[in-house]
Amino acid sequence: MVDNPFLSIIIAAHNCEKTIDETFNSLINALNSSIAESEIIIINDGSDDSSAERIAELSSRYSQVYVSTVNYKNIGKVRQHGISLSRGKYITMLDSDDILKAGSLSPIFNFLHDIKPDMLLTRLHEIRDLNKINHQWSGLNPEKISQDQAITRFLIHKDLQAHLIGQFIKRDIYIENEIPPMTCYEDFYIFPKMLTQAKNIYFQFDSPYYYIKRQGSLSNTPDQQKLENLIICTERMTHLFGEKFQPLVLCHWLDIYLKYQTFLSRKSEIDIVNGYVTKTHSLRFFLAPNVRLSYKRKSISVLRKNLKN
Repeated sequence: MVDNPFLSIIIAAHNCEKTIDETFNSLINALNSSIAESEIIIINDGSDDSSAERIAELSSRYSQVYVSTVNYKNIGKVRQHGISLSRGKYITMLDSDDILKAGSLSPIFNFLHDIKPDMLLTRLHEIRDLNKINHQWSGLNPEKISQDQAITRFLIHKDLQAHLIGQFIKRDIYIENEIPPMTCYEDFYIFPKMLTQAKNIYFQFDSPYYYIKRQGSLSNTPDQQKLENLIICTERMTHLFGEKFQPLVLCHWLDIYLKYQTFLSRKSEIDIVNGYVTKTHSLRFFLAPNVRLSYKRKSISVLRKNLKN
């Protein structure tokens, strides 16, 4: 293992026999010589395929790799376990079926060393067609943004989303924010609070990270547990950001109402969502400059529908 690593890279792995080789190799190619200052923590969580054998073979090549085998079958517990094992000044996370662009982490290392930001946030490149993957990257050109700008971009949900993967965050901030044992949205639960604690924030638009959206993945499959977690996290965010960001937060409640209305079965959940959606029918919401016109139209559509009923 590496003495005093600078960056801890935590990989959550579950039944990844078909993807872990490509993911791991992309990480090594992204690190280049920076691997000397890195520790790679692979958490094999309850895999029942040949993931363990593949991980063991990959880890045998590098002393920087530490493997932990658990049976949580819970991504929140896995990520928190990885943090408990980490020793780096910064932490980044990588899923076992995603890809990093070649050579991308070396300049990030230099930036973290020189600037010492609380967070270097990146816009993840979501991709569904694996044939469109290439390693062309325009390089590291981060912009310094204020805390309010980071929160606003996050709430607009275009450049910046509540992912822990692909982000570079001081370990001290992770230590102050324990990841809950959720099977999904564990990142959404802690990310807004992290933003309120960070002062020195940078944002990188051209991402070094390919976030591969696979058919049938958890993020694409709605269910009652996912909806319950989403409501818990959105309510927590609502109280955390307060009145200052309320119009933008209400857009998230509109999304829940419109996307998951048919899955809302519990009266308590229906009342919570409807209560927040009703707040979009206000002059403040319609005059808010950061609220996109599409959301104002959605609010009007919901209002008309409710009036008819």
